[in-house]
Amino acid sequence: MPRDWSAIAEGSNGLYEIQDFKRALYQLVVQQCLYLRHQGQAVAYRLVSSYRRDFAEALDLMGLRLGFNDRFEYCYVTQDVGTLAAMDLQETLFLLTLRHVYHMRASAGDLTADGEAMVSIPEFEESFKLLCQRSLDTKTESLKSMLRMANRHGLAKSCPAPEGDPQPFVILILPGVTDVLSEHAVSRFGGHISANLLDVEDGVNRQEEVES
Repeated sequence: MPRDWSAIAEGSNGLYEIQDFKRALYQLVVQQCLYLRHQGQAVAYRLVSSYRRDFAEALDLMGLRLGFNDRFEYCYVTQDVGTLAAMDLQETLFLLTLRHVYHMRASAGDLTADGEAMVSIPEFEESFKLLCQRSLDTKTESLKSMLRMANRHGLAKSCPAPEGDPQPFVILILPGVTDVLSEHAVSRFGGHISANLLDVEDGVNRQEEVES
C-alpha cells in the first residue's frame, strides 16, 4: 500500500505539497504519457520520476501499471486489468496505424534524436489503407481531430510542414505509442486488424534477423 500523500509531501522538506502529488497523478492518468520535453508536462514528469515507487503503488490500486523510458525521458501508464475502455472503430484503426508506421520507421532507423517519427499525410494514408483495407478521411479538420485525440494520450500530434511542402501539416508520432499500444494491448483489440499488424511487424523483424 502506498503511503498517504501528506507523509510523502512532508518528507520532501517543503519542496512539494500534497496537491502537487495529486495533480501529477491525475495528469498522468488522464494524459497517459508525460514527456519531460513537452511544455505543461515537465513538472509532473519530474515529480513522478522522483517518486516512482510511490506513484507505481498508487496506480496499481487503480489497475494501472507505471512505466518509464529513460532514454527518451517519458513515463506512461497502461491498463493492467482485463478489459479495455470502449473505443470508436475509426479511432482504434487510426491508433493501430500510428503504431504500425512508427514500428516500420524505427526498424529502418528513421527516427529523430527524440525517438519521434515524422510522417507525411500521403504516407500515413497509404499505410492506413493497406493495413485496414479501407480509406482514411484525410480532410484537414477530420485528420486533425484524430490527431488531437492521439495527442491527448501522448501518442502523436500534428506538426508544421517543412518550408515549401504543400501539405497543411505533417504527422509526428511519439515514442510512447510503442508502450501504450504494446503487442499485448494490440492483441486484445481482436479481429483481422491486430493480426495484420502483428504479422507485418513479425515479418519485418525476421527480415532484419536475416540481414544482420
